[in-house]
Amino acid sequence: MQSDFYLNMLEHLKTGGWVMIPLVVVSIIMVFLIIVKFLEMRTFTQGDISVDQCLKTAGQPDFSAAFWQQAIISGFLRGRTFNESLDRNILDSLRLRQEAFAKRLIGIIAILAAVAPLLGLLGTVGGMIKTFTVISVYGTGNAKALASGISEALITTQTGLVVAIPGLFLASYLNRRSEKLLARMQRFCLGLLKQHRSIKG
Repeated sequence: MQSDFYLNMLEHLKTGGWVMIPLVVVSIIMVFLIIVKFLEMRTFTQGDISVDQCLKTAGQPDFSAAFWQQAIISGFLRGRTFNESLDRNILDSLRLRQEAFAKRLIGIIAILAAVAPLLGLLGTVGGMIKTFTVISVYGTGNAKALASGISEALITTQTGLVVAIPGLFLASYLNRRSEKLLARMQRFCLGLLKQHRSIKG
C-alpha cells in the first residue's frame, strides 16, 4: 500500500517533467520555513505578562515573561537615562529590533508561495509546446503523445496551485499574527514609558 503510494508519486513527478523538481524544492523549503516560523512565534510569545508584572519582577530570580518582553525590559533597564526623550528612543530601538525578529521569514514564505504557480505555468507552457510539436509532426493521430504533453501541462499547473494556496493562506495568517504582536509591543513600550515616568516623578 505504502509502496504503491510512493510509486504513484514518482510517476506523477515524472509525468510533470523537469519543472516538478524546482516545484518540489520550493514546497519543501516553504513547509520547513512555515514550521520554523510557527515554532518561533510560539516561543517568542509564550509567557506574555503585563507591564506592571514585568517591572515588579524584572531582575529577580523568578522573573519570567515572553522572550520579546524580557529583551525589551532588560535592555531598557540597562540603558535608561531618566531623560524622557532619550528613554523613548531607547525603547523604540529595542522594539524595532524585536519587530524585525517577529516579521522574519514571513516575506520569504509569501514569495515562495507566489513563485509556485509561476513554475506551474512554466510547466503548462512546456507541456503545450510538446503537444503542438507532436501535432506538427504526427497530426492528431498520435493520441498517446498528445496525452503526454497535456498531462505535463495539467499536472504542473495543479501542483503549482496545491503548493501556492496553503502557502499564501499560512503566510497571510502569520502576517496577521505578527501585526497583532507588533501592536502589543507598541502598547507595552508606551505603558513601560508611562510607568517609568511615574516612578521618576
